[in-house]
Amino acid sequence: MPEKYLRRDALPILLRHTGRTTLPQDPPSLGDRAPVLCLHDAGLQSSVFEGLLPEIAPEGGAIAFDLPGHGRSGSLDALPSIEAMAEMAKWVAQWCGAMTEARSVSPVLVGHGMGALVALEWARTAPVSGLVLCGVGLALGIEDDAISYMREVTLGKAPRPFDPKRVCSDGGRPMMQKAYMERIKTDPRATLVDLKASRAWASNFDANGIDCPTSVVSGSSENSDCVTRAEALAARLPACETKTIEAAAHFLPLEQPAALAAEIRRVAEAA
Repeated sequence: MPEKYLRRDALPILLRHTGRTTLPQDPPSLGDRAPVLCLHDAGLQSSVFEGLLPEIAPEGGAIAFDLPGHGRSGSLDALPSIEAMAEMAKWVAQWCGAMTEARSVSPVLVGHGMGALVALEWARTAPVSGLVLCGVGLALGIEDDAISYMREVTLGKAPRPFDPKRVCSDGGRPMMQKAYMERIKTDPRATLVDLKASRAWASNFDANGIDCPTSVVSGSSENSDCVTRAEALAARLPACETKTIEAAAHFLPLEQPAALAAEIRRVAEAA
């Protein structure tokens, strides 16, 4: 999959995109339809979408990036708030040509976990053609214990956490290993900031102004409390549908990329 580094004030941001490779200074080709921008979860990076992006739009039009402090993007520090992450996502979209006066449709945003909160913040403040939110229930329920434990991890006093229940058992050991490897690519200090930012944003979330077509997607094996929170969110959004994808849990983009891509294309084609 084509990759390149964008630079914002000398800060390198890793971009992944579908379609043909372009020169470093040139944006990817996005085509004429609504482009799709994928936003990653807390403590993860855009590599979680490597199997999903080509399923969405192999000829071009699907993009993802590593937030600062995550994966292969620069900075020792994560962005401190969901609002700052949404602003960064808009900047990446603008650089890629996904938000121009010449383009008749705005992007479709795909958010995984914390990325779903970033997508909602963007939709609350600026137009989007649609939202596909997966694993959002986990990001809406960050507890004190999770933050306290991650703080211990950053101090070297506890091992990195990995909950095997976030992966459907149908995927077997290979999928479990794949999800685990995704969890260790980003510094736990960034994860700690992500968890704090997610909890702060969720406690003040206002759904007013979000009226674009939205799909809230859950894996059939996802934690029941997370599904309940996701469904409660869907009930607050006026143009929202819910969907369950079989043989998946929280790591839905890794576990069932083709099924998730089909739902993303459905929302994008309606834009």
